[in-house]
Amino acid sequence: MNYYIEELNDINSTDWKRLCEEREDGSFFHTLQWKQILEQSYDFKTHCFLLYRNDEPVALCPFYEGTISRIRGLISLPNSDYNHIIITDKNDPLIAYHILEKCKEIAKENKLFFILITTLSELTKEHFSKYNPLPYPIGGDMTLNLEEYSPDKIWKEKLTKTHRKYIKRFDNDGFIIKEINSIEDIKKFYEYYKKNIEFKKANPYLFSHFEDLLNTYSSEEMKLTLLCKNEIVAGGQLAFLYGSKKTMYLRYLSLNRNLPARYHPTLYLYWDCIKRASEMGYNRVCFGRTPPYPDDVHYKVKDRFGCHYEKEFSLIFSSSYLFKISYNTYYNLYNYTQKYIHNKSMDE
Repeated sequence: MNYYIEELNDINSTDWKRLCEEREDGSFFHTLQWKQILEQSYDFKTHCFLLYRNDEPVALCPFYEGTISRIRGLISLPNSDYNHIIITDKNDPLIAYHILEKCKEIAKENKLFFILITTLSELTKEHFSKYNPLPYPIGGDMTLNLEEYSPDKIWKEKLTKTHRKYIKRFDNDGFIIKEINSIEDIKKFYEYYKKNIEFKKANPYLFSHFEDLLNTYSSEEMKLTLLCKNEIVAGGQLAFLYGSKKTMYLRYLSLNRNLPARYHPTLYLYWDCIKRASEMGYNRVCFGRTPPYPDDVHYKVKDRFGCHYEKEFSLIFSSSYLFKISYNTYYNLYNYTQKYIHNKSMDE
């Protein structure tokens, strides 16, 4: 069989789009529009390529230069909820070989210290594992299948009486969902998004990122909402809409953490998105990255809405002996930190 690689260009972009839309594991984050966001908002240097076998594309490989603990490497879809490569024939082990060889070539040319590859397929993970990767934490996303759990079924069978009370409280108290597109409302959304992220001791995206999103996506591709009552903002939600896959992706939760404790805006915002997705005829709602612990507070909330965990497998390959030594220290520290954060969130 004849294998060859083509870097993404104007001609083969039609193959890229086709794989993204036809493959079950193609997502909003694999589209060319999201590639544009990664380049504009984060200034990532792109190394996207397609692998062909006998003139048919068998792998879609979206790679970018990024960092782990300030060390530069090659990463599949950084800053994305879904960051996996797409392989059409998971039974062919030579696909993994050719992808890794191309990545090594890119890493050498650009003086990168590691290669991080993510897949949703356990079989694909096994193919890559033959090349001695370093250990990497398991991650994943929570996803709701609306064909399995309709809003009515979620309300009656999944949500507890207490959860339903918290949701109805906003309606009873006169709060409404407002779809926003004015720059002033978006600034308000960003204000509470930023405070929410900083509350979690993380780094918020710059406001310019949201401006890039607004300039890239239409109202048919992205929805921004605020949960508010007059001048009081309880929170907001940004959702990406991928019509060809009938999938809604929830991202960038905005929360007013100064509300009285009787209010739980996250529950209402999630519930509103589920109802909207169902009314639009969508069959999936992706709730984004989630710690892989069933007793984690974020995991439990999403599970309560009927979500299931989609596990991903990441493999990291060293391009430098020095990186290999330092990475083992980082990995152990990362595991310790994640367990500490998880246990702390459980205590709170």
